[in-house]
Amino acid sequence: MRGSTPHPSFFKLLGGSAPSPPIVHSLSFVNQVNPTKDIHKEICALANADGGYIIIGIRKDGTPVGCDAREAREKISQALLSIIPPVNVETSIIKLEDKEFLIIKVPKSRNLCTVGGVAYIRIGNSIRPLSIQEIVMLSAELGALTWDEVPVKSLDEAKDEYIGWFFNAMEKARGRKIPREDWERYLRSIKAVKDKKLTNAGVLFFTDVDDMPYAGGRIIYIEGDEPVAVKEFRGPVWKVIDDLFEELERSFKWFEVTLGAKRIRVPEYPPRAVREAIINAFAHRNYAVSSDVRIFIYPDKLLIKNPGGLMPGVDLDDPEHVPRNPVLSQLLYDSGYIEKYGYGIKMIKSECEKHGLVDVEFKSKANAFEVVFKKRTETLLDEKDKIILELLSRPRSSTELGDALGLSKPAVLERLDRLRKLGLVKRTGSGRNTRYVRA
Repeated sequence: MRGSTPHPSFFKLLGGSAPSPPIVHSLSFVNQVNPTKDIHKEICALANADGGYIIIGIRKDGTPVGCDAREAREKISQALLSIIPPVNVETSIIKLEDKEFLIIKVPKSRNLCTVGGVAYIRIGNSIRPLSIQEIVMLSAELGALTWDEVPVKSLDEAKDEYIGWFFNAMEKARGRKIPREDWERYLRSIKAVKDKKLTNAGVLFFTDVDDMPYAGGRIIYIEGDEPVAVKEFRGPVWKVIDDLFEELERSFKWFEVTLGAKRIRVPEYPPRAVREAIINAFAHRNYAVSSDVRIFIYPDKLLIKNPGGLMPGVDLDDPEHVPRNPVLSQLLYDSGYIEKYGYGIKMIKSECEKHGLVDVEFKSKANAFEVVFKKRTETLLDEKDKIILELLSRPRSSTELGDALGLSKPAVLERLDRLRKLGLVKRTGSGRNTRYVRA
């Protein structure tokens, strides 16, 4: 039986403190009446989620009643035999108030686990079988299913102009010229085509992708905490990448910075790093998740988010090429979008270091991956800028600021305009009532 509130002592035993121990992802409580009934489903469901703990000897209301822990452990060992692939759990027996309890630590599985051919998932305080769509999604997330090489559409639905574009792009990027009569053979060799059908990767590259509503991307402009505008982009994946990047590049502000004796103009974000992050978002996203690639533009940062976390075994500190979509990755490599396998994250970091005005952070979640480019605005501020920001703790006019700083009105307005573009200052009112205040 699953309960809602465990005894506080259990949190201490598991390394945390009530009510939300940091190391406990999920808890399941099983009482002394037939304690091992459906335990194999409980373990399977936790392994398919984020892992967690099962405590045998707790009533549904959270009251500790204890169990015959050794007998329960033996029965659980037998129950584990019905889970495919096997789950390597850890068990321990503890005593509390003269009662025995069995704690089972269940790891998150790298493969989809089943019991009798049925995959279970734990959601909140309940377990249930996965639907077919959920199985596809989770399998793709775990890397157990290569979604992009599944044949789905007749080859006749491919656009000749897109196929021609691809082979021209490959010749320019890789120096490989494939004779026209061998085009289909090459697409079969990389699994973009199977049995006269386009695979999912082939659909993404050689059609307008009308049947995949979540395969595109969008840019969301944020002011404060509210979206103020949205632009959507649809079409073949390579065109969506180009269109997204061109739109972003047009929106980039430019700043003047001093390097030695020179003043040079630089964009607010490093273009090559941003483009690489967009390419990676489409190359490595989970297309079974009903969400598109989203780019959020804030006054002080740029966030690129794609469905699907890192593949199992990938370490952000030492990234290796473990593609979720190997066929799509090959198409992007051939056409010059992917420069070198396994190099994307390192290149993004390197470009941000060279740019000097942006920090980058990578965030991997269960079903999403984010790249966050954050402006280092303090690098662009001199002493007068800092004084302006201090004065703008309350609304002031440009005339008031000029008098306080001993600057002309045009000089103050130039500084205010730059601080507004950096997202540090906002303007209110109009005409003679125009005032400025810290954002």
